[in-house]
Amino acid sequence: MSQQQTQQMQPAFKRPQPIVRADALAHVVFERKDAAKMEPFLQDFGLLPCGPSAGSKSRFYRSYGHLPYGVELIPSERDAFVGFGLVARSRSDLDRLAAAENKPIEAVEGPGGGVRVRLFDPAGFRVDLIHGFEPVQPVATRAAITQFNSPGVNRRINAGVRTDVAPSPVLRFGHVVLQTPLFGETLMWYMSRFGLIPTDMQTLPDGTPALAFCRLDRGSDPADHHTIALVAGPAPKMLHVSTETVDLDAIGQGQQFLWSKGWEHFWGMGRHLLGSQFYDYWKDPVGDEWEHYADGDVMTADYPTGFHPLTLGGLWAWGQDLPQSMRPPMPAPPDAPPVVRELIQALREPARAWWPKLD
Repeated sequence: MSQQQTQQMQPAFKRPQPIVRADALAHVVFERKDAAKMEPFLQDFGLLPCGPSAGSKSRFYRSYGHLPYGVELIPSERDAFVGFGLVARSRSDLDRLAAAENKPIEAVEGPGGGVRVRLFDPAGFRVDLIHGFEPVQPVATRAAITQFNSPGVNRRINAGVRTDVAPSPVLRFGHVVLQTPLFGETLMWYMSRFGLIPTDMQTLPDGTPALAFCRLDRGSDPADHHTIALVAGPAPKMLHVSTETVDLDAIGQGQQFLWSKGWEHFWGMGRHLLGSQFYDYWKDPVGDEWEHYADGDVMTADYPTGFHPLTLGGLWAWGQDLPQSMRPPMPAPPDAPPVVRELIQALREPARAWWPKLD
């Protein structure tokens, strides 16, 4: 089925009136049996330790941006992804969400303080809406490289490109990708509570959505192509956390640095098709996936939802084929919903099966 046919068979996509409209992704939260093992990885990945917070046993790490922290590591008897925080536009948004969900407004334990309302999505992931934290001074990085020479057009004259082999500075957290067996319910949960807008949805052959790239509703101000992506799957799982860095050269210098430190490379470099980001993926000490990206798409709230056939080739424009470990296992679990069964079958095909045949 062509993309045009898929677009034509979709009904008008109606969004619910949300309780609030979240403004940004603030941080991610993990539990770790050995939190100390994560510190060298996070620093080599481009994050900065920002110390423990009073009254908390957690470890915290910040980006180079203005948010007080981007990662919370909780010492635990398990290795797990706990959830994430979203930034509220105003204190009244917290009041409104707390009243609608019958939840308390509580103090944030992490650096920067502030207050939060804590919810759990249908897959069990923790979602905090936070406000009133104290921003930190951004850490300076080199300027993005914007002068490029091309055939017949020389913009960079008498100047070379000499980036250090060093960690890719993480400027901010861009998105999280979550797998859930309750795809439709979870998508509606985020849309109705936090105002998420599906930017692009990938569908099965019958037109059923099975993957949604969702952005925040920031009105006329541009928002990332997606802050939360949801994919149908047999069990709740965090698939990866994504961080924005300066530019393509920063991704490359960080890749070289992470190779030199012996960390496990996973996928990339390449460019995504939906979202357009340059990407590079790595695995942390327990096997969770972390992405560096640069040059992603941004959209305003009036940008229409796109519908596309779900194929592996639709996940990237160029780069390596999807790693085998990212392909779902077969057969599908006996109790898996039909949408999960069909999605698993679709994602088992090698990407080259979808590429145009060349004469």
